[in-house]
Amino acid sequence: MSSRREKIVKVRMTEAEWTLLDNRRRDEGLESCAEYIRRRTLEPTLGTGTISELIGQVGLTLNALDANPKLLEPVADALKELVREIRDLQST
Repeated sequence: MSSRREKIVKVRMTEAEWTLLDNRRRDEGLESCAEYIRRRTLEPTLGTGTISELIGQVGLTLNALDANPKLLEPVADALKELVREIRDLQST
């Protein structure tokens, strides 16, 4: 049996903030902004810091392999692109 939600949190938003929140909620296919806020704040996520650490570990592992560099080029290119995307996310 699930717990009854008894606590109420009130937050004031500008019209632009509300629109952004509602658009994000809709993009994720959620029925309510409350559900979107619960999921985004209470459920664990894989943050950009963790992703960066994992990329570093992959890089170290690839460096330790004695493989043909031509075989590793696509992996290195994909990792570089991922790093660029993460940096873009962090700057917004």
